[in-house]
Amino acid sequence: MASAFTDRLALKASAVLLAIVLWFVVGAREPREEYAPVQFAPRLDSTLVLRDPTPPIRAHVLGRPSEILKLATQPLVIRRPIAGDAPDTLVLALRPGDVEVPLGADVIVREVYPQSVTLRFESRSTRRVPVRSSILARMSVGLSQDIAVQLDPDSVTVLGPRGAVADIEFVRTVVDSIVVDTLPHLVDLDTTGLGATVRPTQVKARFVRRRQPSPPT
Repeated sequence: MASAFTDRLALKASAVLLAIVLWFVVGAREPREEYAPVQFAPRLDSTLVLRDPTPPIRAHVLGRPSEILKLATQPLVIRRPIAGDAPDTLVLALRPGDVEVPLGADVIVREVYPQSVTLRFESRSTRRVPVRSSILARMSVGLSQDIAVQLDPDSVTVLGPRGAVADIEFVRTVVDSIVVDTLPHLVDLDTTGLGATVRPTQVKARFVRRRQPSPPT
């Protein structure tokens, strides 16, 4: 018994060290199962806006530890196209085949958790609406009754959430009093409370004389 622990100590120590190294080498090459984070990057139609952030997504992967370690710098990604006619609330199923494995990472995706995500969109739309004048034509002696305001352009594009755009019937200019002359005036549009973007945000205003009704014959 004594000789078993005292004879040839250098050789025995080398054997133990070699066994430990082999254990680490084999362990590093042996496939392992782990969970890795997944980035969710849907390809949305230009008319859709994602309202809420998506929940964390994980994938059950199989691969060597060195390969799984690569996912820390090159994460897994799910890219799913979403058409513009998608409903405001969409339940999207997630499958292992949806997960894109980065180049150079030799791993197998076995499952995705959660297996579905709920996406809520704020659909956007555009349409043309008329512009109405809130300009008062002012003469040097007071307000003119026979002068009309001509706007250019007389309609603008509104862009925004579908519900807000549908409620907009027209866009007014800001309230202003301008002295009548022959020059065009650049006037801002009143976009307060519209909840949508207006393009352009200004129009040109010219003063023209109202047409008088023709006398009866």
